[in-house]
Amino acid sequence: MSTQLSPRWSRLVKTEEIETPKYFIDCYVCPVDFDELREHHIDEPPVLYAFAVFDRNNKYLLSYALEMRKAVRIKEDETEEEYIGYFLETYCEHQRFSCKNFKEIQPDFESVRTMVIQFIVEYDAVEKMIEYDQERAKESEEKS
Repeated sequence: MSTQLSPRWSRLVKTEEIETPKYFIDCYVCPVDFDELREHHIDEPPVLYAFAVFDRNNKYLLSYALEMRKAVRIKEDETEEEYIGYFLETYCEHQRFSCKNFKEIQPDFESVRTMVIQFIVEYDAVEKMIEYDQERAKESEEKS
């Protein structure tokens, strides 16, 4: 996980390492109060929790990150309404993919951690996401 991307990544603090049969996962949490992030850093958008996934040879593969960001929803009367939402994203080599939209409900670290581990262990999401990322990159190259 690169801290050179932006301050939203550099403020994260590593809290634990998890070992699964196929991967190592480094878990990170932003120590800054979420209200302060919402008030002063929402335009970044800030990362609240992150999970960097490595293979058994300790090679970085991808990251999951829970972001807090502005979003727009369409109300029943067809008007738009802005809100602050929480989105779980997967960051691969070439692009990022949305995994889960928590809407306005700020999930706690444990529930996001459990979901990420479930994606990785039960659904074998890492290999699938890397494969999908490579396919999309190849398609983009062919279109260029």
